[in-house]
Order: sequence, then C-alpha cells, then structure tokens
Amino acid sequence: MSDLIVTAIKIVFLALLWLFILFVANVVRTDLFGRRVPASSLSAIPADRGRGQGRSRLPTRFAITSGPQQGTSVPVEPVINLGRAADSTLLLDDDYASARHARLVQQDPTTWLLSDLGSTNGTYVNGKRATEPLQVTVGDVVRIGKTLMRLEI
Repeated sequence: MSDLIVTAIKIVFLALLWLFILFVANVVRTDLFGRRVPASSLSAIPADRGRGQGRSRLPTRFAITSGPQQGTSVPVEPVINLGRAADSTLLLDDDYASARHARLVQQDPTTWLLSDLGSTNGTYVNGKRATEPLQVTVGDVVRIGKTLMRLEI
C-alpha cells in the first residue's frame, strides 16, 4: 500500500476514536446531571391533592402518583432521598432526574422540607420551583422530571 492510503486510514481511525470518546463523555454527563425537561411536555398538577376531611394528617408513605413508576411508594422515614442513584430511598426511573436529585426531611410529624440538591431540571412543589427548601404536607404534589409524587396517609 502506498503511504498516502496508510496515512488516510490512520486519520480516519483517529477521527472515529475521538467521536467514540465524545459519545462516551456525553453519556456520562447525561447520566450524572440528567436531561432538561421541556415545559410543553409536562402534565398539569392533578386537582385531587389527597386531602380528605376527618382523616389523620400523619403521612404513612411517600408515593409516586404519576409517571413511569406510578403506584410505587416507600414508608415515611426522617430523611427520604430522591434520585436515580442506587442509594436513594426512592429510586426514580426518570430520564429527567439526576442521580441525587432532592431530599425530603421531616420537621415534625406532619411537615416536611424538600430541598433540591442542585439538579439540572429542578424540583417543584405544587408547581413552584424549589430554589430553597420548601414545606411539604400531606397531599402536596412534588414533581421531578415527569414523575409526580406526594405524601399520603
């Protein structure tokens, strides 16, 4: 083979190698920080917020009410970690959630504080973005990506 063909093959190989490296770096970045959720793809917050009369106001579980894992719930604990990481209390299977997305911390038996942990897409309580810790009570809707959750009795 001529030197010109060998040089062209080397250049093509290096270009393909760099494309592969950039592809892997993009996958790792997306996995760590999540994807941005377009506002047009979000569903409205459900009108039923789970507030009934004559019922105890002490939550017993934190449940996913809408999204890919609808029906999944965890019993309430003093701290509930939300995200895609394996050590999360409630493991979210949502492309728009970060590995460690948010934390729900119990203040008293009926009140919790939700803190966003620097996620890409943010965390919302009743449609309001959690830029600082927000109070969450029974029936308040928490949204991470396309997943809606709430404290339930």
